[in-house]
This record gives sequence, C-alpha cells and structure tokens, in this order.
Amino acid sequence: DETDWFLLEAAVTKGSASSLRPAKPGNVSWKAWIIRVLAIGCLCVSVPLIARWAHSEIFYQNDEFVLNSLEYHSDGMLTEKNLAKIANVAVGANLMKIDLKAIRNRFEKLAVVKEAVITREMPDKLRIAVKERTPVAWLSCPPLGLRPGDLERSYLIDAEGILFRCLDRNDLVDSLPIIETFRMDEPKEGDTFSADGAKSALRLIALGESLQEHENMNIHSIRLRTEWSIECHYRSGLQVTFARHEVERGIENLKTILSRSNKFGAPLVSVNVAARENIAVTFSQEPDPTTMRAIANPIRNQLAVPLDSKEKHLQSILKGG
Repeated sequence: DETDWFLLEAAVTKGSASSLRPAKPGNVSWKAWIIRVLAIGCLCVSVPLIARWAHSEIFYQNDEFVLNSLEYHSDGMLTEKNLAKIANVAVGANLMKIDLKAIRNRFEKLAVVKEAVITREMPDKLRIAVKERTPVAWLSCPPLGLRPGDLERSYLIDAEGILFRCLDRNDLVDSLPIIETFRMDEPKEGDTFSADGAKSALRLIALGESLQEHENMNIHSIRLRTEWSIECHYRSGLQVTFARHEVERGIENLKTILSRSNKFGAPLVSVNVAARENIAVTFSQEPDPTTMRAIANPIRNQLAVPLDSKEKHLQSILKGG
C-alpha cells in the first residue's frame, strides 16, 4: 500500500474549546434586547404616521370628495336662501374639511332655531336640516312700543315662552293670538317671556284646542291686566275672565256654559270664570227669565268647583268630622 498517512496536530486550549459549545437559549446578549426595543418603538411611531398619511391621501387630497351638492331643509320660516347664507359653505370645497360642528353652532345661535342637524353624505353631498321654533302667539307691550305684526320691533313666542323675531309674515302667523302685557322689561331675542301671568297665558293657549267644537272659539288676544286674573278675547266676540292660577278649572266651567248657551236664545258677551261660584254671565240681549231659571240650576251643578285643603277642613268641622 503506497498511501501516505498524515498526522494533523492541533493545540486545543481550554478557552477555545468552550467557545465551540452552542449558546444557551436564555443567554441572549443585551444588545439584541436594545435592537428589539428600538424596532418596536419605530413601528409604534411609523404606523400612526402611515395611517395619517393614508387617511389624508384618501379623504383630504382625493378629488372624489369634493362638495358638489348642498341640500337644505327647514320646517319653518327660514328659506333656502337664508339657510345658505347662515351655512356659508360653497360648492367645490373638500367635503371632509368642512367643520360640521361650527355650522351647527351658527344655526343654533339663532333664537328661531330649536335644533340643527348637519350630515355628510359620501361622496359629495352635505345635508342641512333645521327644526325651527313653532310660534303660538305674538307679544304686545304698548309701553315698550311692541306691536303684533311689526317685524322690527315685536316678537313671536313659542310654547316654551322663548321670544324670537318674525322673519316673514304669512296667513298662519297673522292669525296667531296676541298676548298683551303692560309691565315687562325690554326683551331681546332668545329671552324667556317672564311677564306676570305669562305662563298662565301660554297654558290657556295650549288648552284652547278643547274649545274647537264650539264656533269661533279661537283666541284673538289675551290681556295680562291684574295680578290675579287674565282676560281672554275670542274671535266670536266673547270675553272671558280667568283666574291666573286656575286656568284648567276655568276652561272646564266655560265648556259647560258654552254647551248650554245656545238654549238661552241670546249670544254670550262675557263670562267670568275666575269666580268659583255665582259666575257672572252677560248676553247680547236679555234672555227669557223662565228659560234662564230652567237652565241655570243644572249648569250650576255641573260646574267644576274644586275645594282646597282649607275649605275641606272647614266643611269637615261643620259636619262634625
């Protein structure tokens, strides 16, 4: 055999032998941990930036989200021209850059506006819907020069007592009842009508629908003259005096009287339902006395005369209770 044999000799030291051993899993260098932390930090910073950039590119820099259509709607006197002027938004603006909250605030600063809803409709429409206050009466105050129907000086009143200007007159507005007072401070738009008897007058208007079965019993005007009563004039020509704090009782008594008044043979001119008993009634002409006596007693028994706690206590004492 001609094969040569070679002997390789290597000096193996103690340190070099240990370096050839595989690293243990738990023995990770602190440099690796720093790299991992930095990588995670970079991801945390870059992901929001990328998302913001993508959002800007998709919505704010995209020509598909350009405002091309404005839709206005109001349930009251504000016209489309009025709404457009208040909104102050032009076609061609970026739909996503329009500040909906700012537009809503501009509308709701107006006393006539009760609520405004502003919505985007992708990709190119803005919808503006306004709910206005519904007027129930005109305010009149002769000492202050406030006259019903005056667009510059007078005010409309809604069911909550909020005062606001009339923007445009029409048949519905012109037919509203008038609340007249002679004692109040100079009002301004958005104030609450707080003259003496104001709440009673508004309550009387709200209850007026219960008299619609009788002819021409729409309210023409309500006068707040005294501290204890209010005077209501109906379109039929009837004048009714109500106790300020007992409007409901007065309405019930008036309904009872009206239901029998056609049997008297003469139209009613005035009724004082502020009194609980012995209600004063006047007619346009003197009715027949016999008919009057025959009808008056049944009406007296039907009148609503609620007893307060003092009266109930007194009756209890008189009856030995």
